[in-house]
Amino acid sequence: MSDAPPCFIALFTPCRATFPGDGTPEEFAKVTEHFEQLKKDKEEGVLILAGRTQDDNPAGIYIFKADNMEAAQKRINEDAAIKSGVFMLQWIRPYAVALFHEP
Repeated sequence: MSDAPPCFIALFTPCRATFPGDGTPEEFAKVTEHFEQLKKDKEEGVLILAGRTQDDNPAGIYIFKADNMEAAQKRINEDAAIKSGVFMLQWIRPYAVALFHEP
């Protein structure tokens, strides 16, 4: 059994169907803060994978390590884009990476 913290997956969607097409400078600033946090999480070994869909119905996923569901939820709630309402958390769930192949 591994001593590594468990993984979680979170699904985000924009605050409205027209975003990012009609995003405000303030909203884009929060998205930039969100992305900077993801980069920090990568450097610290917390981030497993993050990205977004590339179609007209954008959604983002974030797979990351946390000690437990409470810590995972806290991490998501502290995200600048979630706190500001630019992104909405649809769900967060425990997750296990079974296979991986770098694109």
